[in-house]
Amino acid sequence: MPVVIVLVQPQDPRNVGAVARAMKNTGLDRLVVVDPPSFDPHRARWMAPSCEDVFEKMRIVGTLDDALVGVQRLVAATARHRRHDQPVLDPRALGEALVDDDANVAILFGREDHGLAAEDVHRCESIVRIPTPEHASLNVAQAVLLVGHALFEARVAHGAPATGRRVGGRARRSTSSLTRDEVAADVMSLEPVVDQVVALLAAVDYPSPAEKIRVTARGALQRAGMTEREVGALRGMLRSLGK
Repeated sequence: MPVVIVLVQPQDPRNVGAVARAMKNTGLDRLVVVDPPSFDPHRARWMAPSCEDVFEKMRIVGTLDDALVGVQRLVAATARHRRHDQPVLDPRALGEALVDDDANVAILFGREDHGLAAEDVHRCESIVRIPTPEHASLNVAQAVLLVGHALFEARVAHGAPATGRRVGGRARRSTSSLTRDEVAADVMSLEPVVDQVVALLAAVDYPSPAEKIRVTARGALQRAGMTEREVGALRGMLRSLGK
């Protein structure tokens, strides 16, 4: 269960620090911050004592595409109602779904005032929603803590020691030593396949809207866990169908 926490445009560096602390509490250590309007590392660190290892690994990138390099599956944390057919899981169900998965999974959390943009949610194969009795809007660090702890509990239930040690997948070979038959395709390499599917279905006047087709195709491809070779072969098949 190699999990990356991705914060999209966090507005307050103190919330980034609080997220880092929540991650440390739950055994997560891979944090990516996308396009923060203003980031003060000192204010962030003030909220996260003894979390230097998380900050040392943290990446700050300009776009969500940059954050998703090497990621094979995407999950959106959002309280908004879905418009398409993405599975909606609570944190415990998400933990059970990911516990035996060696794919790199990114969980996206949106900005404090508006959450994730619809187009970012549509890029994800599934949605994690934290049940609440009334007010659904949570502080981003609270949301990360609840989701992170559910992932930790899933690991413990499947035999990991309940010692606060880092949550991670089984030991992996360096991708530089893997062949295309072995390297898992990341979500960015799947986008051209999605484009091909949409174009083919448009050519035969398939009745579903293009955005719904994109959401469905992305989810299916991410869950398939395809290798780079398989993606290349599929693109070749789709090109032949197009001809």
